[in-house]
Amino acid sequence: MNAKVTGIVSLILLAVLLVAVNVLASASLRSVRLDLTDGRLFTLTEGSKNIAKSPAEPITLTFYYSAKASQGRPQIEGIAGRIGEMLEEFARASGGKVVVRTIDPEAFSEDEDRAAQAGLTGIPTGNGDSIYLGLVGTNTIGGREVIPLFDVSNERFLEYDVARLVQALSMAKKPVVSVVSSLDLAGGFAMDPRTQQPMRKPGWAFMQELKQLYDVRTLLADNLVIPAETTVLLVVHPKNFNVKAQFAIDQYVLKGGKAIIYVDPLCMADEAAAQNRMQPGGVDLSSNLENLFTTWGVGFDPKLVAADATLGTRLIAGQGARQQQIVFPPYITVDQRGLNKSDPVTGKLTSVNFAMAGALTRKALADPANKGGELTPIVETTDNTMLLQASAMMALTDPTTVLAEFKSSGQRLTLAARLTGNLKTAFPQGDPGANAADPATAGPGEPVAGESVKDSVKAAGIMIIADVDVLSDRLWMQQTALGAMKVADNINFLTSAIDSFVGSGDLLGVRGRGEYTRPFTRVEEIRRGAEQRLRAEEEQLKKKAEAAQQRILEIERTRPDQSEQGVIVLTPDQQKELESLRAERLETRKQLRKVQFDLNQDVEKLGARVKLINIGLVPVVVMLIALLWAGLRALGRRTARTGA
Repeated sequence: MNAKVTGIVSLILLAVLLVAVNVLASASLRSVRLDLTDGRLFTLTEGSKNIAKSPAEPITLTFYYSAKASQGRPQIEGIAGRIGEMLEEFARASGGKVVVRTIDPEAFSEDEDRAAQAGLTGIPTGNGDSIYLGLVGTNTIGGREVIPLFDVSNERFLEYDVARLVQALSMAKKPVVSVVSSLDLAGGFAMDPRTQQPMRKPGWAFMQELKQLYDVRTLLADNLVIPAETTVLLVVHPKNFNVKAQFAIDQYVLKGGKAIIYVDPLCMADEAAAQNRMQPGGVDLSSNLENLFTTWGVGFDPKLVAADATLGTRLIAGQGARQQQIVFPPYITVDQRGLNKSDPVTGKLTSVNFAMAGALTRKALADPANKGGELTPIVETTDNTMLLQASAMMALTDPTTVLAEFKSSGQRLTLAARLTGNLKTAFPQGDPGANAADPATAGPGEPVAGESVKDSVKAAGIMIIADVDVLSDRLWMQQTALGAMKVADNINFLTSAIDSFVGSGDLLGVRGRGEYTRPFTRVEEIRRGAEQRLRAEEEQLKKKAEAAQQRILEIERTRPDQSEQGVIVLTPDQQKELESLRAERLETRKQLRKVQFDLNQDVEKLGARVKLINIGLVPVVVMLIALLWAGLRALGRRTARTGA
């Protein structure tokens, strides 16, 4: 009796101890983490940790998640759990500077009203309710940032989205974006060629988009002075920039300034120059920063236009009854096949439209002491490409001839790239305009007075896009009866690029993480191997069937005798040959079915082994350990009694 009571009490005490240990562990070991995933997917990057510590005043992150409404939706529940854990990681890394609140905005509640007022987007459930999965961030000085709806299909960029929001709230004022261009991006007045009267010219729509997000400053290219408070320098179509402007850009970059540069071999949006294209001698619609690019190790030929027959945009060519829809390779719509998915700037984009873009390459440098920068493509074409002469495209009258004369090079072309690393100045003699009589014509190698930076003070952060038209209204927006509608991610491309440069540079280190879903790669390998065999068998079958059909046709031609019903009369040898062909085809089909059967069998066997290990083997191992432990205890008690 005493033994039974002792056993029961022991079990009760063991259960109490287990609960106590769990409670104690959850209270005292909350900061302990062990991430054994490939690529440490559930651990914040160093950049995110630095951003979490950066706020001078506390930041509140309010996570709106409709937990009750999401029950039974594993994809949303899984991503919501991941977001909640990551927010707690930000709070933990911040040392108290980031406070996280989680709210379940139930239907028709005040919390749901607050979520809607904050600008969050609900996912309709079909029964009148909405599921909220968004984040509202606020700081103590009235700053507010919102993620209306987390993208459940793009888990790799969750950390980047949150880090970007926290960094924006950490800043006391908007980042300064200084814009310099040879084009009239802000709009103004121009002479109407028909009436010869002044008319108002609207600015580019992307400038209005930027002004909503940043403090935009417009600079003059002829006498370029880059403000010290500039966060990002935006250079658009640097056509015939004088050396003073090039020197200013050179020094800004070497001192650690971030820059986004748009150049073009054929800028269709350069209206002022395009109006003179019929004049003798033609007109130059290209832009380049040759002095800087040459020193940085960037290759760009302003005489060549990139064309892609696979990603070519469909256009309407011809007039009247002769109109037809054609693929125009020089107008490229880059989709998932050309966007670098591991880069946060392009990883979440869907499509970007380019028109008469150029191509960027890594250029070898003559000076062995100058290593140049590292050029990383972020937007590329497919390998079905060709480089066209810009002059021929300018004089093109029949767009259908481009595809008809297209010859693929088999090489991918880079339309946009990051340039990083330590750079050298393109003006080793200093400011080319300091002592020169004409700064516009002074060469970069002329000896002048004045001190300047010769090498990068900080690692360069530059993005180069080989197209200016990508910013023009017609390539990313369409006017409708209800207003402007975005049809491509061209401006999202630009704003994401600016955001990636904002701050201390920590955000650049928060790249898209690896995949959180772990596919059965072994199953996929089995499928691929079997499919390859299947395709080979199918090809053999087609060839044998074609050979059989061809042989039947030959028999018909050589033996035209027919019965009254029109049936071919075959000789015994021909009949035997035909039966042999049919039997051979039947046997091949049997082999195909066997391959398919073996494929399913291999996959099912592998699945059965996985289930056996997870469901059967692990519990058996645990049970054996328990039995071994119990046997050792019994043996110990028996030994003790014997010894007594």
